[in-house]
Parts: sequence; C-alpha cells; structure tokens
Amino acid sequence: MTRTRINLITAGLIAGALAVQGFVLALWDVGLGVAGFGLVVSQLISVSVVWSLLVGLLHYAAFGLGVYLALRFFAPIGASDSWRQTIIRAVVAAISGAVVAFAFAALVSLIASVTIGAYPFGYSLNAAVDGNRIQYGIQNAIAAALTPLIGWLPLTVLGCVFLKLWLIAHPAGTPAKDRASVSA
Repeated sequence: MTRTRINLITAGLIAGALAVQGFVLALWDVGLGVAGFGLVVSQLISVSVVWSLLVGLLHYAAFGLGVYLALRFFAPIGASDSWRQTIIRAVVAAISGAVVAFAFAALVSLIASVTIGAYPFGYSLNAAVDGNRIQYGIQNAIAAALTPLIGWLPLTVLGCVFLKLWLIAHPAGTPAKDRASVSA
C-alpha cells in the first residue's frame, strides 16, 4: 500500500469512530426525548437531531481531512520514528484537524448568517448579512474547534500509535519493476 492510502485509511478510521460515537449519542438523545417528553416533542427533537447529526458528520469529516493532511504532508509518521516523535506528530495531526474543523464551522456560521430578507416570496430578495449572527457563529466555531482539540486528541494519538505499529509490522519493501530483466 502507498503512504497516501495508509494515511487516508488512518484518518478515515479516526473520523469513522467519531461518527459512530456521534450517532450513538444522537440515538441516546432521541431515546431520552421519547421517554421524557412524549411523542410530539420527540418528533421535533428527532428532526433537530438528524440535522445536527448531518452537520456533525461533516464536522467529523473535516477533522479527518485535517488529520490526513497533517499525516501526509507536514507530520508524516514512519516506522523508524521514536515514540516521542510519533506522539508529537499525532498531536500536530489533532491540531491540524481542529484547524480544519474550525474553518468548516466558521464557514457554516457565515452561511447561516445570511438572511433572505423580510419578504422571501414577495417583493424582492434582498439578502443581508447579520453581524450579530456572525459574531455568535465565530464564537461557536472557536468552541467547536476546542472540542476536537481536547476531546478527540486521545483517539487521534491512539490512531497514530496504531499507524506506527502497522508500519513496523509491514515494512515497505522495494517493489520490483514490471518486465525487469533477470540479468540486470
């Protein structure tokens, strides 16, 4: 396997584990809504849970993209690295994932701050950007960047440790060229 594929699989597994965790927590929220508030309120809760789950999946994918970019381009992990280097590069990968997750959350808040106007189906569509929503959205984006950095750091370190162990167990050999001559 190539280094790109190995790093992509590692980042995908980290994002996938986070997505499964988010799905279980969303089901837990819906279960609590049904048990505590009745069927009508639980339907409203389930709609908001589906929306937050969709945004959460994109958030996990953004974090995984940041981890992949770090592992592939500026903090690669190799079989010959020491454990200290591996842990430091895993922390760098988690920071990179948090930065990409912050950029995603800031983009979502910027899109959410655009209002259509007072009469969306009437006179004209006079879209405007609400400054208060942007400020609130950026504050939420900063909080959304701290969650991956603090909460998802152990999973990222564990994934990078497994990556190093896999690289040790499967040393990369030099692949033979196609149609190479035996006498050469």
